[in-house]
Amino acid sequence: MMKFFLKRADRGFDIFDESAHLKYTVSLKTDRNKQKIIIKNLNKKPVAEIFNKKLVFRYFSVKCKGHLYVLVPVIKDYFAFIIYGSTYRFLGDISAGRFSLIDVDKTPIMTQKKCWSKFGDGFELEIFNEEQKIFSLCCAVCAAVYLSASETNTRMVGES
Repeated sequence: MMKFFLKRADRGFDIFDESAHLKYTVSLKTDRNKQKIIIKNLNKKPVAEIFNKKLVFRYFSVKCKGHLYVLVPVIKDYFAFIIYGSTYRFLGDISAGRFSLIDVDKTPIMTQKKCWSKFGDGFELEIFNEEQKIFSLCCAVCAAVYLSASETNTRMVGES
């Protein structure tokens, strides 16, 4: 299991490991009703791209490790995403800042919860599957961006 912390930064988000070392940076570029989110490693090499678009509702297109996934928000008893392009599904409530990502056989992939730590307010991520680390980080970033947008009266992060 790997533990990471996701914290809001001036340009987007920072992702730290549990030893407080910066591991990834997340930058946001906003243009009208769409947003490009790039996750970079410490060598400034992009490891994933996320496109946050609004048609009738906001959705996220995630490109990482040569795959494309689409996260579409859905509200049932709790707010979560449906993931097209994967067998994973969400449990929990993204709007409350706590959820799990599991496979169809109920194998845990990652969990996220709000936390207050030496990094400040943010999210604690536990990732159980090394092969899905980047995709898990993408899901956490999508949830954080969605939460940030809802906290600013449904504006996208970075909009004025």
